[in-house]
Amino acid sequence: MTKTFLLGIDNGTTTTKATLFDLDGNEIAVSSGRDVKTTHPEPGWAEQSMEEIWQATASAIRNCLERAAVNASDIAGVSLSGHGGGVWLLDRKGNPVRPAIIWLDGRAKPHLDRWGEQGLLPRLYDLSGWNLFAGIGPVTIFPWLLDHEPESLKRAYVNLTSKDWTKYCLTGEFSTDPSMASIALIDFKTLDYSDELLSLTGIGAYKHLLPKLVPAWEFAGKVTRQAAELTGLKEGTLVSSGAFDGACSTLGAGAYNVGEACSNIATAGVHVVLSAEVNLDPERIYSLMCHTVPGVFYKTSMAQMAAGNLDWAEREFCASERQEAQERGVSVYQIINEEIKDIPVGSGGVVYLPLLQGERAPFVKPEARGVFFGLGDWHTRAHLLHAVFEGVALSTRHNIEAMVKKNRMDTIYVSGGGSKSPIWCQIIANCTGSKVRVPEGADSGSRGAAINAGVAAGVFKDHGEAVHRMININREYEPLQENLERYDQLYQIYLHLIQAIWPVWEESANAGIERW
Repeated sequence: MTKTFLLGIDNGTTTTKATLFDLDGNEIAVSSGRDVKTTHPEPGWAEQSMEEIWQATASAIRNCLERAAVNASDIAGVSLSGHGGGVWLLDRKGNPVRPAIIWLDGRAKPHLDRWGEQGLLPRLYDLSGWNLFAGIGPVTIFPWLLDHEPESLKRAYVNLTSKDWTKYCLTGEFSTDPSMASIALIDFKTLDYSDELLSLTGIGAYKHLLPKLVPAWEFAGKVTRQAAELTGLKEGTLVSSGAFDGACSTLGAGAYNVGEACSNIATAGVHVVLSAEVNLDPERIYSLMCHTVPGVFYKTSMAQMAAGNLDWAEREFCASERQEAQERGVSVYQIINEEIKDIPVGSGGVVYLPLLQGERAPFVKPEARGVFFGLGDWHTRAHLLHAVFEGVALSTRHNIEAMVKKNRMDTIYVSGGGSKSPIWCQIIANCTGSKVRVPEGADSGSRGAAINAGVAAGVFKDHGEAVHRMININREYEPLQENLERYDQLYQIYLHLIQAIWPVWEESANAGIERW
């Protein structure tokens, strides 16, 4: 009997993954393309090569299908997940106009500063549902291009996002979806592009660069002959529109019902509470997006970096752990987890602010930088690494509280690379006071994408059926009551540190020390 499969593709900031699933959610094969380098032409800038991203994606798909050893004609559908924001300009022939400016980029900060001085930012929030950050997309980066690279906008035919660029390479079709467009581009009353928002930010003349909207769970194109030759997919295979990686990861972790919460601890920290209503925050802290499920919206508070903090610490300080991992044939992160397992709550007095790339939620502060506080000569590298884990957990609590206003969620679905660490999951449970549920599988973004592909292909009647078929919970972590009070105290210190160092970040930025 012929089996049916679904292919989910997740374009992460660094790594692209392709995962083939059967209709019961079993991972048949997983493959990652080579890492895509982020370049920094100037301090605070962040760019990527679109061609490298496509080559990495094609390689991941091809390797996944080879490992799976399935007939490509048995793949009912393909869909995509990808990081949002930034600017990805293509000309009329579909060629990149310039390297992609990704969401980590900070070059547009002067425009935010000016809008802040003009008192415009509250109005922009009320229109878009977003606290703008420098790399959020066209509303900030188009104005910068108008000032510094007007020829790039003149040459451009369309602006896409990461997964929409990959989708174009697969299908030859230009489109995006409501989850991506709701990153500060749409009017929630109409769920279409906001003319008033574009006008206020000075880019109304470039509305033609915004692509058509196709819901994540609907057909958006078919695999072309050229893409089939590169990837091993069958020409004509259905490709659904795909969605923002936070939306896909939330769905792929099992959170699709109103009232559920999810934290994706990946390079960034994407924290979500689902809602049936278009409810903007009266305090203008959290942001609002469309979910990848029809009729569902989600409040989202997205930390600029989460697991990316551990990636940095491992890269810069863990040579001995890498050596041990190589000798034992295990992941370096397994070694790090073993190293920190006996470090107590509070990391011996070390508190870490996980702000290596500035911050965008639950506060916007491009000048923010990471801080280790409380160091003594008795502290070891293990204390610092444990503090990194705790700092990300404290940031997780900070972001979730911004959405539920100091209430505690009963359960948080946790996905992303950070969910692989039992220690990290337990720390998050203890810090938030919520049960943590971790789904099976290597990548919830790819799984969420595959669910959208299945709905588009008609193999599932809706997202509810797909979630029940394709998602199983692998691990659960109850908060340890004896640690709740300590984490409440640590959380207050964390908040006070941010408040205390705020003017020092500004003083350092004004002095231009990073450019000395």
